[in-house]
Amino acid sequence: MQPASSPLLPMSVETVELYVGKGNCCRCGCGGDYFRVSEDPANAKKVRHYLKKLLSGKYEVLEQPGMAGEHIYEINLSNSGHDRVATFYVKTNA
Repeated sequence: MQPASSPLLPMSVETVELYVGKGNCCRCGCGGDYFRVSEDPANAKKVRHYLKKLLSGKYEVLEQPGMAGEHIYEINLSNSGHDRVATFYVKTNA
């Protein structure tokens, strides 16, 4: 991933799939948890919480193109040496 060079894409809890967990491993779910509002509406609170962190300007935002119709942003939540990230998979053709 590279530092975000352009404004973030518009996003909402409905267009974001969120991963929170270890950053130095695969994203299969073994090192963290996924939160999708489409699977459980109760996940909206968690997604909203991390979207606020992403948009706060307090974290360096990394980005990369995702699969077709998707864009990926990531913030490092660790400031104490622990490897913890929040990764946002944003649907661009919703």
